[in-house]
Amino acid sequence: MKKLILLAILAGLAWWYFDHSRRMTEADIRASYEADVDAMRRFDSEFLCARMSDDYAGSETSRQNDTEEHFDKAVQCQRIKQSIAAMQQLSVATGGRLALKIDYEIKAIELSPDRKRADVQSVSTAKLGDMTIGRDRSTDHLIRRNGRILSVASEARVWSYTPQ
Repeated sequence: MKKLILLAILAGLAWWYFDHSRRMTEADIRASYEADVDAMRRFDSEFLCARMSDDYAGSETSRQNDTEEHFDKAVQCQRIKQSIAAMQQLSVATGGRLALKIDYEIKAIELSPDRKRADVQSVSTAKLGDMTIGRDRSTDHLIRRNGRILSVASEARVWSYTPQ
């Protein structure tokens, strides 16, 4: 009898680990993006880096000078840390009066039939005061592991604006 109970418990844990903990809903994805924005407000680059899978692959096309870059998790994490440090420096230097504001909008969420993968299309705009300094359109490819939503790949088209 003890073996049967232990087997049932192990089967339940296996089901949770291999199936249920890897499923996503649109609400889960939206909550994940909100957590990312909150992390940016807190200048928490480690949280943002932890949101990428170990085999992350990204690409970015700059529309200002028609260049394309490809990067892995380590490079993207370094880019995030540099951006967050610059935002924090700007906030500290102005006593919090001048801060980079990032608005984003999720345009589409496409879940796989088994809800274990998702493609998310979004648009974000970066503003400094009333001035728009950048805009991007991106597609993130997401998975869920151990209850955490992770990005495995991302493609972005970026427009940077020079203040006049």
